[in-house]
Amino acid sequence: MTKSEVKGQKPKGKTAEAACLMLVLACAASAATLRGVVRDAVTGEPVPHALIHAPETEENAVADSTGAFELALISGAAHVTVLVSRVGYGEKEYDDLDASLKATLYLHPSPVRLKGITVTAFRTPSPVAKSGPVSIVEVGESGAKGRTSVAELLTGLPSAFIKDYGNLAMVGLRGADAEQTLILLDGVRLNSAQDNLFDLTTLPLSSAQRVEVVRGNNSALYGANSIGGLVNIIPPEPERLGARATAGLGSLGRRYLQATHTNWSDPLGYVVALSLDRTGGSFTYRDTADSVRERVNADIGSQDVMAKGVYAQGRHRVSLLGQYNVTRRGVPGPTSWPADSARMDDFRGIAHVAYDLQETDNARLESRLYHHQSWRHYQNPDTLAWVNDTHVTTVSGITAKQTAHFAGWMTGVVGLEGERAQFRSSAIGVPQRWTGSGWAEARLRWHRFDIVPMARFDWLSDSRKQPDSSLTRSNTRVVSPKLTLTYSGPDWFDLYASVGRSFRTPTFNELYWPEDPWTRGNPQLKPEWATSIDLNAAARYGSSVSGRLGVWHSSLTDLIQWQPDSAFVYRPVNLDTATITGSELELTVNSKHLRVVGHAAYMLARSHDKDLIYRPRLSLAVSHLLRWRLVQLSWDVRRTGERYTVPDNTDSLPGFLLFDVGIGFTPTLGRLETALRGGVRNLLDRQYEVMKGYPVPGRNWYAELELKL
Repeated sequence: MTKSEVKGQKPKGKTAEAACLMLVLACAASAATLRGVVRDAVTGEPVPHALIHAPETEENAVADSTGAFELALISGAAHVTVLVSRVGYGEKEYDDLDASLKATLYLHPSPVRLKGITVTAFRTPSPVAKSGPVSIVEVGESGAKGRTSVAELLTGLPSAFIKDYGNLAMVGLRGADAEQTLILLDGVRLNSAQDNLFDLTTLPLSSAQRVEVVRGNNSALYGANSIGGLVNIIPPEPERLGARATAGLGSLGRRYLQATHTNWSDPLGYVVALSLDRTGGSFTYRDTADSVRERVNADIGSQDVMAKGVYAQGRHRVSLLGQYNVTRRGVPGPTSWPADSARMDDFRGIAHVAYDLQETDNARLESRLYHHQSWRHYQNPDTLAWVNDTHVTTVSGITAKQTAHFAGWMTGVVGLEGERAQFRSSAIGVPQRWTGSGWAEARLRWHRFDIVPMARFDWLSDSRKQPDSSLTRSNTRVVSPKLTLTYSGPDWFDLYASVGRSFRTPTFNELYWPEDPWTRGNPQLKPEWATSIDLNAAARYGSSVSGRLGVWHSSLTDLIQWQPDSAFVYRPVNLDTATITGSELELTVNSKHLRVVGHAAYMLARSHDKDLIYRPRLSLAVSHLLRWRLVQLSWDVRRTGERYTVPDNTDSLPGFLLFDVGIGFTPTLGRLETALRGGVRNLLDRQYEVMKGYPVPGRNWYAELELKL
């Protein structure tokens, strides 16, 4: 080989290195990476483990536990089309994404939710882990167990005290009275403007898919009467073609039937629910002299029908909800002053029209128009002057809410509400209340923290037409702020804290009760106020063990009390104060064959160094469910402490311990799912009273059959 030939030849090692370098540079020039995060379009929360797929090149990526992903684009395209999917969410296609920019991809949830239940009682739906002290009861999963109404379903929940009068029941949360606890049907208020109360025995379980119990003040979201918390009843949603029916009987002449039929054929669906319930109510009890007496005129009969239709197409969703309830019952009165002939009839009609528009992937408009009317007739011929009163309450309103996910770290909500409540009474005339409201909320995310400031403004105008046709008016303006802070640490730990103000409006009864020699109303009443602080810590061990420890403190002012004036005529005035301090402990253990749910609450509800009436200091409950093949065994234990019955604490009701047992058998016959259940309540046959003068039946039984297609 000549020198010139050697001189013109490149070394083989350097040639290979140069070729590799050129190949790497060429690949780097042609490759790109699409980075971003997948979020829930409703809550704004990250969606873990979603699949991101580029159909043109068959490239794939999977989001991590925080929703973040990186999709390598070997083709080097500057723009790409991807499909995003996740079980429990509808598939979504994104066209022409710029690979040089970070992408935020939204998925819309379908009925199956793998991330856990979302609490819809909040104006911004929130995962349970970030919702603080919330109890959620799935009606279908809980099993009827002889229960037919929402009142029975709430028995035994943390810090929930059911005022049980036998055939009428109301709930108070965290030491707040029933007038200070808000009851909602799909987010719409049910409390009556007449007395701020709602009888939960008139809401059958057939009209509920689940019930959310949110403890703590929420006037910043819902306005009046949410000092202790709220109960939100979620109606069932249309599903595949199917039906469920439950028929049962029990002690005291009880007979009931509840049936639900549902169907869905895209884009239309409907649900129809029917409930028939009847209880005789007569039973024996022992009075204070240990004599055997018979409780009479405590019967109740209820008929209810609910229908819901849904149209969902693309970004639009329209739903119609109608419900009609008739409840007739005896009013036995307290044992010290029985009323053997008093009767009360209740009729209630409800109509809701909702329209939701998913304007963009990160913006949603929700609106609702509603109309409620209730009619109550009470008569008591046993009094010296025959009582024969009729009360008609009509409520109409509209609400609109705009939600926008401005960025991964910020979600905003603004809303407006308008409502008119009118009350026609043979006792107090025709008062009415106009309410205009606006609220705003922001959910700010920073690392593992969620900071949620919110505030609501309510303008209330009360008026009443006098017998002489003159008109009295009063206006009230209220601002209710609240701030919550949530820390989501490792997968097993969460912290929640909140501080806020809430209020209760005076009722029409308190404002306008007719003047007589003994009582009269007070049109100058102001709202009751409460300032509350709430701290909670929750922990989990896998999916089998979870627990929560919470403490709270509420300071109440301007409480309304009936006091005698200089002429010894009683009227309501704003003069009282109170403090409520408590702690809650909850524990759930869930395995393949055993589920144990327990809670304990200790509470001090005090005013002027005296305990508030009907606020037990200690309450606890433990429920067990043992599953083995087709057999289910359950037993529940509830303990309620002593309750004072008069403000000076000179009289009280003793605490009581209840023990219930049940057994179920659940065979499947082809497509037909069946359940045969029976049990005994108050197995130890304890005689007790929840409310003084209203004895509760002793040992009683139930048996029921459920069929499901």
